[in-house]
Amino acid sequence: MAHFEVQIDTRRSPGDAWDRVLDLRLHDLLIPFTRITSGKVPAAELGSGSAFVARTGLGPLGFDDPMVVEELVRPSGGSAGLARIRKHGKVIRGSIELRITPQPGGSRVKWNQEITVWGVPRALGWMTARVSRAAYGMALRRLLAHD
Repeated sequence: MAHFEVQIDTRRSPGDAWDRVLDLRLHDLLIPFTRITSGKVPAAELGSGSAFVARTGLGPLGFDDPMVVEELVRPSGGSAGLARIRKHGKVIRGSIELRITPQPGGSRVKWNQEITVWGVPRALGWMTARVSRAAYGMALRRLLAHD
C-alpha cells in the first residue's frame, strides 16, 4: 500500500471548494480518461453510504473504481469539512480522507490517500505514490479552477 498527500491553497471558500471537489458530475468533464458510470451526483446529494463508480480507461480498455462514502461532514461557518471514502475495486483499493479547512482569503484542500494497485509490488509503492500524487493533484487543481 502506498500513501500520498496533495495540499492546495485556494481562494475559494471552503463550501465552494467542497462543492467543486465532490461534484461527481464535474469529474466527467475535467478529469481525463475518467467517467462516473454510477452515482453521478452533485456534492449536496452525497452522504454517508453513498456509492459511486468511476471508470478509468480509454475505449474498451479500462477498469471500474467503485467507492463508498464512509463519512461526510460539510464545512460550515469556521469549521472544516471532512470526507472519508473507501475504494473497494478489483484494481484499486484503499481510502481517501479529504479535509477542507478555512484559511485567510479562502481555504486549504488536503487530500490524503492510501492506495493499492493490483499487480504492483509493494516495493514499487513509492512509484505508485508519485504517479498518484501527480494525477490527483492535477485533477484537484482542475476541479478547483472550474467556473
